[in-house]
Amino acid sequence: MDSDHSIAVRNTYRYLRLAMIAVVLMLFLAVGIERLASTGWQTSISAYYFTAVHAVFIAALCTIGACLIVYQGNTDTEEVVLNFSGFLAFVVAFVPTQREPLYGPGLPATYEVGMGIRNNVLALIITGVVVEIARIIINRNVDRRPLSPWAKRATLIGWAVIGVGILGYAAFPANFEAKGHTVAAVTMFVGIIAVIVLNALSAQSAQTGPSYVGSYKLIAGLMALLVLAIVLIRLTLPEFAHIVIWIEGVLILAFAAFWLVQTKELWDVVDRRDLAPNTTDPTGR
Repeated sequence: MDSDHSIAVRNTYRYLRLAMIAVVLMLFLAVGIERLASTGWQTSISAYYFTAVHAVFIAALCTIGACLIVYQGNTDTEEVVLNFSGFLAFVVAFVPTQREPLYGPGLPATYEVGMGIRNNVLALIITGVVVEIARIIINRNVDRRPLSPWAKRATLIGWAVIGVGILGYAAFPANFEAKGHTVAAVTMFVGIIAVIVLNALSAQSAQTGPSYVGSYKLIAGLMALLVLAIVLIRLTLPEFAHIVIWIEGVLILAFAAFWLVQTKELWDVVDRRDLAPNTTDPTGR
């Protein structure tokens, strides 16, 4: 019989996954309620930053970012990618997309986003540094195996991305303000797609995992196509910008579907290693 401690740990993982699904629901509801009070749809969910959805939009992204960081991946590679994706979720929340005409109530036209970006992102960077120092100190006192080769590569890529972002914030604030949201959002979703692919790989060797591999591959493939479609429309087909919100909606639903599938697969365990204690991560650990 499971101990109270193991049940508490397992429930914590369940609630973290389900919390992200609940937050997606809250964001969709806020956008839907806003639509009832307006005369049209904005061109993207990100554009609802400037509407009455403002607080829910920021809160949803910050909550998802915190959940991604707190959630411990099934492998060390997955853990690294989750952490960097979670950090980028905060950037997406704090650096809005370019303002467009509103169809309903929202932030006043005089609302100054630049000051908020400078304040919020600086606070995020400093907090990130403090958290990283704390992580290093904590890990020194914990018996941890070295990172796998793939996890080391993921760490280098993640720090390179964040380093470029910090450089842009410090040296090119106008460009950062104009493009930071889009770049951070695309990069965050690329990271999440990588996490789903890693789940598909590790599920292949789990006791019950093979029945879920197809679902993980389908979700990852769908999300990749949707991200590509958004990028292509933004860069080359601006006349179709009005359909981006629907593509984003499906993309976010796919994100929620991943956590729903993983919750079902791992309902009775803490993580996938409990289903395959003698197997290793296909990416190196």
